[in-house]
Amino acid sequence: MEIVNPLALILVLTGIIFYLAGFIQAKWPPKKINHFYGYRTSTSMRNQEIWEFAQQYSSDKTQKLGGYTILLGVLAFFINFHQMWAIWVGIALVTLLPVLMIIQIEKELKNRFPKE
Repeated sequence: MEIVNPLALILVLTGIIFYLAGFIQAKWPPKKINHFYGYRTSTSMRNQEIWEFAQQYSSDKTQKLGGYTILLGVLAFFINFHQMWAIWVGIALVTLLPVLMIIQIEKELKNRFPKE
């Protein structure tokens, strides 16, 4: 007996986590460049101006990703996948979507702040 669609469960729970992480980062952004908290890449840590923009931009993108992932999870509730396929599709999506988000953020940082 299948109680919950695993794809919907994976996507909704992951979406909530992403949304909350983006909200926390937006509400309490790191003030100074550090290696412990915030959006930390070599591009975002080049200087304080880039760092501040990266924190705001990445928190916005993370919240949006969370919202879209929750929406996908709600839609997935109505799709009848075999349980094993649903699990693998869920894992693939929650792996691929953040990677695509990071690529998008890095592209924006490089466009907005070309290397001097």
